[in-house]
Amino acid sequence: MVIGIIILAVLLALLLVVKVMKTRQMEQENQMMQSQMEAMEEFYKAIQSRIEATRRYRHDLAKHIQTLEFLMEKYSQPEQIRECIEDMKSEYETVRKDVWCRDDLVDSICSIKDEQCREQQIPLEIQISEMFYSGIQELDMAALLHNLLDNAIEANLRIPKEEKRGIWFQMKREGDEIILQVDNQIRQGEKVDFITKKKHKEEHGIGMQIISSVVEKYHGKKTYTVDEETGKMRVEVVLQAG
Repeated sequence: MVIGIIILAVLLALLLVVKVMKTRQMEQENQMMQSQMEAMEEFYKAIQSRIEATRRYRHDLAKHIQTLEFLMEKYSQPEQIRECIEDMKSEYETVRKDVWCRDDLVDSICSIKDEQCREQQIPLEIQISEMFYSGIQELDMAALLHNLLDNAIEANLRIPKEEKRGIWFQMKREGDEIILQVDNQIRQGEKVDFITKKKHKEEHGIGMQIISSVVEKYHGKKTYTVDEETGKMRVEVVLQAG
């Protein structure tokens, strides 16, 4: 009888410990999710600021060029003005040359990821159909693109620099469907289990959850495939944006 009571007490204590541990784990996951969402909001605000600054810069530069062209026609000694115009046109083209599409949000995120890849010596190819990607809330689109491309960058950083690296990103719209496809090289012999190799694995897990939540929100689907012959992994996401 006494032994039975002791065993029951031990079991109850174990159950209580397990419950407390699960509660703490859920609290930690919720805190991580909250932190990640706050970080995404800050990322989104930074993108919006970048978009507005770029718009103003392009507008001001174009107006300056028009003004100088007018002055060149009106006044004598136009050569100095012509040289100034050519310099400004060159600068204007430099600002425009990395425009991936007309959608400012998508374009800005691609520009940021392109800069990151250049810094890390990761070749990045971007092909985006020339259109606006409406039907998806901007914060959701920012979260999706940020996490998809970050995962591809992470995979490439595990590849030695002397070996082949690369990321290929495509995005298009077919009717009400928005289709995103990310191909990236993986380290030779690496077993792909979609578990991060980063120190902060919880953050990667939250990133994957964010991708899944966006896909679910827009009644979409996502698929993962690995081509062992080419050493590439492909992630495809389809969203219903109608």
